[in-house]
Amino acid sequence: MPSLFGRRRSRVEFKVTPATLTTLGLGAIAGLRSMSAPALLARSVQRGDLHAPDLPVLGSPKISGLLTLLAVGEMIADKTPFIPARTSAPALIGRLLSGALVGATLFASEGRHGNSGAVLGALSALAAAYAGEGLRLAGARKGIPDPVLATLEDRLVLTLGRRILLKRS
Repeated sequence: MPSLFGRRRSRVEFKVTPATLTTLGLGAIAGLRSMSAPALLARSVQRGDLHAPDLPVLGSPKISGLLTLLAVGEMIADKTPFIPARTSAPALIGRLLSGALVGATLFASEGRHGNSGAVLGALSALAAAYAGEGLRLAGARKGIPDPVLATLEDRLVLTLGRRILLKRS
């Protein structure tokens, strides 16, 4: 399609594939629990449900086990008063990087540009981090103890992660 200046406009096409939807879901999980998204992804690669040619290390039982241990540690630490808000700069950067990692891996598994997946995963993590913090604060205002809210959030993360990755395989 020509523009006013005689140049052709490039047409950007957005293709929704299983990797797109899985990236949105796992990116959101990264926004809630930064280590859970890579741990769930590594488990999926280790089981053979997902092929990750660019990151074969994800299929390693040691890496999968380490990521799972870190995810469990994060869930335990989240119940303490010492953990900063998920939207504080260091915590938010970690969540964005986690979302970017899973997005890039998922897009590459479909032969697509990993950069697109990284951006989508990071944006999904960003949105979920702020939404999760808002919901947690709203629950606290209603008088629900924070450890109870954190445990409910853990359950949501694990249930959603399992369902997202099971639908993929």
